[in-house]
Amino acid sequence: MTREDAYFERLLLLAGFWNGYDEWLDGYLKREEPLSDIVLELVDCGGDMKEVEYRLNLYCLEKPFDEESVHERLRLFLWDGYKSGKMSKDEVLAAMGKFSRILPDGGAFGRDFEILYYDYDLVEGGVISEEQFDGEFLAFLESGKSVDWEKVYRK
Repeated sequence: MTREDAYFERLLLLAGFWNGYDEWLDGYLKREEPLSDIVLELVDCGGDMKEVEYRLNLYCLEKPFDEESVHERLRLFLWDGYKSGKMSKDEVLAAMGKFSRILPDGGAFGRDFEILYYDYDLVEGGVISEEQFDGEFLAFLESGKSVDWEKVYRK
């Protein structure tokens, strides 16, 4: 198991996306030979999600890893959920809000999540149009293009 994969799964769990955890862990149980220490530790946790999150966190702290690739996976996770219809725009925005609070230092990526989550209120308040917001929202989800709010506010 890579630390990137462990970190991604940990972020999903912290944001409340628990449904895929058992399948994710089962995949490692089938693929790894011999089983890695982290997989064995996760099996020992059983259904204790707090303990799972703790073990994944410790594993991720042991060595540096590519956090940017995890951010990209989070974006793609949300994009896939949205374009497949499994997640509504409101659900994607709520997840962005959760991830923005969970990411310790998400940099520009975390700020984009935070901006999109909080600035949707500007649509509801009539400051920007739904079309303007949706353009930035979809561009970010589809390609990772950072939100250009100066452009949006000038319209």
